[in-house]
Amino acid sequence: MFFVRTLCLLAVFQFCILAQTGITVAGFGYRNPANTVTAAPGQVLTVSVYGVAARFASPVAPVAGINGYPTQIQGVSVDFVQGSLTVHLPIWGIQQTACPATGACSPATTFTFQIPYELDPASGDQAQLNVQENGATSAQVVLNPVTDSVHVINTCDQTGIFLSIAVGLPDGSCVPIVMHPGGLVTPTSPAKPGETLVLWAYGLGAIDHPVPNPCCSSPDQLPLAAQPFNLSFSYLDAGAFPMRRLGVATPSYTGMTGAGLYQVQFVVPAAPASLSPCSGRSGNLTVQVSGPASADTATICLQP
Repeated sequence: MFFVRTLCLLAVFQFCILAQTGITVAGFGYRNPANTVTAAPGQVLTVSVYGVAARFASPVAPVAGINGYPTQIQGVSVDFVQGSLTVHLPIWGIQQTACPATGACSPATTFTFQIPYELDPASGDQAQLNVQENGATSAQVVLNPVTDSVHVINTCDQTGIFLSIAVGLPDGSCVPIVMHPGGLVTPTSPAKPGETLVLWAYGLGAIDHPVPNPCCSSPDQLPLAAQPFNLSFSYLDAGAFPMRRLGVATPSYTGMTGAGLYQVQFVVPAAPASLSPCSGRSGNLTVQVSGPASADTATICLQP
């Protein structure tokens, strides 16, 4: 019953593009710069490049038609290439950094799209993205293929995609998209021991069968993740640090629900007697989703 209800949650993921300010620093830190992007099959990505001559005065959020999203906007397109395979990627959005009123400027152009499931991490062929303008290549990005690159979706993600479910949250609130029947799990609507939660994520990799078109008359038609994932839990012990391990579990469901969105369903463990209460915007229970090649966490509020 709960699973059927969660199928309707896709309606709250409304796509639109957010404006951004100009970039001053392109990169910093202690690692060598690299023109590579880690990607898993089916992963939703935003990739920024320089060298696009076309100008977009405002973000472009195309509307999906009967054949899906367009593969070309103002003559600009993105191709996925690996060996003999070329896929023209549907573009979910384009935006550019702002330029000063005067002087030279080379804006960064950011694309939002989904990596095709045909990406083969085991192939010896290099995978890359070719950004083209009217058929001429203007930028190339090499991909580092992996089986999975787990990312728990967060209301503060800079993906260029607006999540309407975040409307109403206090400004600056960065909340992982972990839901129960009452909506988002937050300090004012905490999870309860024993209830089933749904965690939304990108990058869980290959699926066991293609998404049917049209999709889906029953939950059985939705594809499952093709590889195993597990969960681990840790919590804040009152007056103690660091977080203490609570246990591990296997999700009750891990699958893809469309548009590169995966859901991981799990049962909330019992609250330890020494669990610290949530304070302000901070949670007290951390859930880690782990796959063969990656892991990510979501810190939520659990009712003591």
